[in-house]
Amino acid sequence: MLVLLILLVMGISWWVGAALFVENPQLLSPVGAARPVATGALNVPDPSTGDKQILFGDLHVHTSYSLDAAIFDTPASKGTGYTTPTDACDFARYCSALDFWSINDHAEGIAPWQWAATKEAIRQCNQVSESAAPDMVSFLGWEWTQGASNPDPEKHYGHKNVIFRDVGEDQVPIRPIAASTESIWHTLGKAPAPLRGLALLIMGRLNMEGYQSLAAHLRSINETPDCGQADVRDLPIDCYESAETPTKLFQKLDQWGFDALVIPHGMAWGNANPIGADFNYQLDQHNEKYQSLLEIYSGHGNSEIYRDLGIAFPGDSVCPEPANGFTPCCWQAGEIIRQRCEGNGGEDCKDRGQRTREMYLDAMNGVAAISRGRSVVPDTHPDDWAQCDQLTASFQPAHDYQAKQSAQYMLTLGNKDKRYRPGFIGSSDNHTARAGTGYKEIERFYMTDTRDTGETVPAGNPASDQPVTPSAMAFFDKEDGANAFLYTGGLVAVHSQGRNREAIWDGLQRRAVYGTSGPRIGLWFDLVEADGETHSMGSEVATQSNPTFRVGATGSIRQKQGCPDYVYDAMGPERTQSLCRNECFNPSAEAFGIDRIEVVRVLPRNSAQETTADLIQDPWRVFDCSTQGSHCTAEFTDPQFIRRGREAAYYVRAIQEATETIHGDPFRCEYDARGQCVKTRFCIGIGKEDDCLSPAQHRAWSSPIYVRMAPGVRQVPGPGL
Repeated sequence: MLVLLILLVMGISWWVGAALFVENPQLLSPVGAARPVATGALNVPDPSTGDKQILFGDLHVHTSYSLDAAIFDTPASKGTGYTTPTDACDFARYCSALDFWSINDHAEGIAPWQWAATKEAIRQCNQVSESAAPDMVSFLGWEWTQGASNPDPEKHYGHKNVIFRDVGEDQVPIRPIAASTESIWHTLGKAPAPLRGLALLIMGRLNMEGYQSLAAHLRSINETPDCGQADVRDLPIDCYESAETPTKLFQKLDQWGFDALVIPHGMAWGNANPIGADFNYQLDQHNEKYQSLLEIYSGHGNSEIYRDLGIAFPGDSVCPEPANGFTPCCWQAGEIIRQRCEGNGGEDCKDRGQRTREMYLDAMNGVAAISRGRSVVPDTHPDDWAQCDQLTASFQPAHDYQAKQSAQYMLTLGNKDKRYRPGFIGSSDNHTARAGTGYKEIERFYMTDTRDTGETVPAGNPASDQPVTPSAMAFFDKEDGANAFLYTGGLVAVHSQGRNREAIWDGLQRRAVYGTSGPRIGLWFDLVEADGETHSMGSEVATQSNPTFRVGATGSIRQKQGCPDYVYDAMGPERTQSLCRNECFNPSAEAFGIDRIEVVRVLPRNSAQETTADLIQDPWRVFDCSTQGSHCTAEFTDPQFIRRGREAAYYVRAIQEATETIHGDPFRCEYDARGQCVKTRFCIGIGKEDDCLSPAQHRAWSSPIYVRMAPGVRQVPGPGL
């Protein structure tokens, strides 16, 4: 009887996993009406030239063609349903009213039919408005995702979006290029049909409603053979192509010969980067032909700031003590056990806390080192861990922050022959086909990547005051505060000569770009020479004198409730509700105020012996704008530049007045009289109705202006920094 039962389970699992009679998800056509351009994103004339405008877009958008999104969209997680690039097109055009966007599903989980459907959807999206100044420009791309499954920081390269200028069949690759044949998403698809089916049955609790599309998706991956290695044009059409390093990716792009951008992103996000990840390890593989931009902010957090954090590394024998506002989780683990012990009247509480720290360090090995370490302490809630391993006192930081992946750190690296001088952008990294969700702080469950459904891991009663050895399933059995660090996402703004594909691409390549945290803040930043010549953000300038800069910022337009009539006319009430949640980009005639402008100066290192923190002045200058209303301007000069005699990078932050923001303060602290956070209240386990709003100051980050001394300039003796 047991054998028959096992055979029955295996047979049903095979049937479900094989998805023999399940069709691939249907790709519908986008809504066929163009958006009125005048009601789209905020277009602001450039005050320095008068012939440019600022266009807003999102260069990081996922649909359920990304296998992680397909899993998250099932009833076992968000239950929001399987989405396609057509949904992303309609959302970008009507809900968020973007000027441009790109599709970037993970190459590691895209089957050949999905890549073909993606190309067709992007072409159809562009065909809706084919004028010389279309309402929206759609770009084609994918994400090259080398995740944290490799715990070795020296072989970690992170996530990079690959985006192409053109969309014609003979202008884009036949296949997307993944990072590895061993990625978790590709491995899931390659699992045997009975295992895939069993996993789906467990996820659905034997109910397959809402899982058929995922079953077909996994089947398609399983049916796709690996390409092997050869010139890209000599490989089969329908195979899985991969490049394990950035260098190999760039080589394959060279073989295709198409105009492309490769944009690193999510760099400081600990969920996708191992402990100790360091961009310096991949600097020798940097290719400035492709890698000229950097996404510093997304719905997965802010990766701008560098701080010297005392994190614990796998293999450490001693847990660092808290310092400079940073508490390692190994230390907090000991504190949790010590406090529980004291509450129970124990006598060896201090020693027990120390033993817990040692066990935490011992558990930090392989993949998911932080989760394994935390599993040493049983029966915890995210608030027990407080702010450990997190970047505090900063704007919407990435979770489990990796500071040596931050934008500021990157600007210090290299030498005069090999540096990374990126333009800064923001985007959403949204996984529900919703591009540019930061136009309103609403509908947290739909407009962010949160998967918080209101269910929490129950704590023991009473909580144990003894540490435990983590189980083999420690990666899965530990809830943390990651959902509180998921935001609506940012935008990329381009100073463009026109609102067409060529003009937008030209602005991206020139680094005439900036990022915002979601609102459409206007920002200008120029170096002004003595003869009046200006060099805009993203420029590299050789100068014979101390540089003078001019900056201007305009607050974003306040939003009216609801959606404009043209949205309902084009999409109808049902799709407007399901896709836009009945809230669209809907500008009023009023703008938010600019509170201040901050200037950051970064000195790229001259030698590896220089201390990173000494090279970053943040803020270097601050200009109060609180009395200037919605528009603020400032000028400043660096009087030390010639005397210092070394390259410098300057960028500005325009910071808007505070507004209610989803996860505006992810910690939601209770403070003592000294302003110290004594208790966190992570917005977790409260259900999808609460938007977890708190005040935050949205901002825009300019691309840096990179300045060096012109040849022949006589350096005046002075301090090195």
